[in-house]
Amino acid sequence: MDASKVLDQINADRYRWVDLQYTDVLGFFKTVTIPSRNLDVDSFKVGGAVIDNYSMFYDSGEHLPLIPDPNTYAVVPWEPSTVRLIARTNSPYDPRNLLSNAQDLGKKHKISFELGTEMDFYIMDSLVTDVSHFSYGAYMDSREIAMSQYDGEFEHGSRRNQTLNADIARGIRLQIGDYADLTGVDVRSLTHEKGRMQQEVALSPNSPLKAADDFASVKHLTKNAAMLVGAIATFAPKVSNNEPMSEAHINFSGWKGDDNIFMDLSGKQLSDTGYYFLAGLMDHIRSLSAFLLPTTLSYKDAVHIEHIRAFNNLVRIPLAIQGESDKRIEYRFADSSINPYLAYSALIAAGVDGINKKLSFDEGKEVSTPRSLAESLSSLLSDHDFLKNIFSDEFLHMYIDLKEREIKEVSSRISGFELAKYQNI
Repeated sequence: MDASKVLDQINADRYRWVDLQYTDVLGFFKTVTIPSRNLDVDSFKVGGAVIDNYSMFYDSGEHLPLIPDPNTYAVVPWEPSTVRLIARTNSPYDPRNLLSNAQDLGKKHKISFELGTEMDFYIMDSLVTDVSHFSYGAYMDSREIAMSQYDGEFEHGSRRNQTLNADIARGIRLQIGDYADLTGVDVRSLTHEKGRMQQEVALSPNSPLKAADDFASVKHLTKNAAMLVGAIATFAPKVSNNEPMSEAHINFSGWKGDDNIFMDLSGKQLSDTGYYFLAGLMDHIRSLSAFLLPTTLSYKDAVHIEHIRAFNNLVRIPLAIQGESDKRIEYRFADSSINPYLAYSALIAAGVDGINKKLSFDEGKEVSTPRSLAESLSSLLSDHDFLKNIFSDEFLHMYIDLKEREIKEVSSRISGFELAKYQNI
């Protein structure tokens, strides 16, 4: 849809408000609302509103225009007088601009990439956190806990795809699907995951930019769908010692016209190009984790702090249920706290580096993975040449500095567990 058609639609249906949405460098979805009368054709060229640099990059600097993308036009499902447009700024560091650059990396090989993500999250009746001067703790509750108190050996696996009456959040999940459909997001499936209160939304494959917009949109829709019925949704990577991590599984395919270039007709699981792409991901997995496992909570899961692991714990080649054109690579060493614009950019860069260098893939090779966010950032400092066509050194140092500040903030605060462990020492 072009700008003039968007304006015609707004005027025809008499929408009064326009949400201009954008994602900051850490992945938080933000909104500036303007009257629809203030939006005109020029707004799609020079900007429809202005934000300060701090709200995107957490640093002082010039103001930035929000330039809406007409292709992201959608009605806000719970506000009948409001529409939304996802916007970019004129900053070269804007995550959306960086992903636009990453989409061009395959042009040398005449490859276009598609990706779709399976994103996990938790829906609870209540989540109360306390970080006051005298308390550091959290309390979570859900009617689903009462339905499944027992937490035995087989319980996690058996909870996947369960249904009523143990699936208390089914109604919210279906509302998320309805909201997504109204917003132009193509959902492939909605399921209960293996954790108590844990859900999954799988998104259909799309171009990287549309896929990132869809990911950010679904997070926004999910939080609001839960809030509107008095519940709360969280995409935090780890919410409990006893419940599974909220992972993100990112599926990639590569195309030349109508041909899936990851497909192999000789009987191998992937084509040579597909294996080159896969080898690139494995070659840079430690530095990729700075974007794919981007929080301190991302490393609290026992599975994710194993240092040496087989490749099939990190990636897999899923069954192509829609035929060989569905052939793809699934990257599994990620969680739902990602900024999709940065994460997808880094993955594309790593995969294309593997194609450019024709890296060999060794299925039997064990892979060393980082055990903390600090290790991931250290790896990014030493291994970032493959990102140079997307992320400048200035951007990487800004990102690393923000993440190191997070680490320092977390490490300087005591936790409820620490108090319980040492109170009587």
